[in-house]
Amino acid sequence: MKNEISIDDELILHTDGVIARLTINRPDTRNPLGHARDGERFTEAANIINSNKNLRCVIMTGAGKAFSAGGDLKSMKERTGHFGGNALQLRDHYRESIHGIVKAMWNIEVPIVGAINGAAIGLGGDIASLCDIRLAAQSAKFGATFLKLGILPGDGG
Repeated sequence: MKNEISIDDELILHTDGVIARLTINRPDTRNPLGHARDGERFTEAANIINSNKNLRCVIMTGAGKAFSAGGDLKSMKERTGHFGGNALQLRDHYRESIHGIVKAMWNIEVPIVGAINGAAIGLGGDIASLCDIRLAAQSAKFGATFLKLGILPGDGG
């Protein structure tokens, strides 16, 4: 039975029989992560997946030409949005959004297959690494760009 559940416009969960498809849906900006509510979005999706005992696996992908280009670099550079505020606020934002994504994926009870359809950079590469199985298109590119900046990955790497 097919069923599309939009967590919202930016994360779409679609089920078809025993398979769920989770799509990061920000194709115009190459599916960056770490926005406000991203942790909540992924937690909600994980809860829906775990509550459906018919599901046997999740296929995770990104809409458009990228899996996920990582964090929102413009917001990071300008220290706006979820990357703004003082050090304690920034820590809390990371816990809510970025770490929330990681925890939600870790708690999904069925295997996650990463369908890497393009760039998986920084946080996007780490999210791809959290998938139990990764299938990469020939166009896929992986990168840990935070290393070039001399910083540790904020999501745990």
